[in-house]
Amino acid sequence: MKKFFKALAVLVLIVHVFAVLIYMGILPVEPFTGFRLPDAGRLAEFFLRMNEDTQEEEAALVPEEEEQEQKAPAEAAEPAEEGEETTEGAEGKSPDAASEAREDDVSIELSEPLPEITEDDLYDLSRVLTEAGVLRAYNGRGEDCSDRIFCELAADIEDPGHFTAVFSVQSENGQIERGPSADMRVDLTAPFLAFREEEVTITAGTDYDPSRNILICMDVDGTVLTEFVARDGSLNTDLPGDYEITFYIYSRVNGSSAFRNMTVHVEEAGQ
Repeated sequence: MKKFFKALAVLVLIVHVFAVLIYMGILPVEPFTGFRLPDAGRLAEFFLRMNEDTQEEEAALVPEEEEQEQKAPAEAAEPAEEGEETTEGAEGKSPDAASEAREDDVSIELSEPLPEITEDDLYDLSRVLTEAGVLRAYNGRGEDCSDRIFCELAADIEDPGHFTAVFSVQSENGQIERGPSADMRVDLTAPFLAFREEEVTITAGTDYDPSRNILICMDVDGTVLTEFVARDGSLNTDLPGDYEITFYIYSRVNGSSAFRNMTVHVEEAGQ
């Protein structure tokens, strides 16, 4: 009995398949000869039509968001109407601010070769090179501001007479722009003493030792001197005023000496 129902089910399935093929025109029924198998042309046409229908359905499923994304670049390229302010213009710097920033820029130029440098020149090297025309500084407007150049000098104690100078310039708003450096050789005939600053300003009541302002203190052979330094001049850090301090340095190699003056400005608190 089970075999009968299985055979019946297979027969119904076959009839159903033939019915579908006849309905779609793929397997036409001819009145006198029964039916015939479909030719290759009809099958190709059937599968081509199915492929076209599938592509149309997939195209219809494209979300609207993708179409909007495709339109977005074109809308962004359109210029803003009069009276509308662009985001870039609103967030960017104003022309005046940008101009002020450029004008406040500073640059330093150092050309070679350098003139011959003497011992005395080392104490005011920026002025010497500026007057020689090899050192210049300019602001953003192209104006000469070489008078604001200052020099940081370093001595090589392992190579006596070898000095390295680093030049910097201060802009109008107080910013420091570090510039080029230069190596030079100076044969010392006397000990060399250099300050970090020629003038120092402190507030009254500040504990200050002028010897901390000494940058270089060396003998003619490159030896660092400490016990051969003497100081003259009084300093009262509690009393506002201007105080001049003199440092003396003596060579233990050839008995020569040198001295340098510095000024300490003591200001009242709150100035």
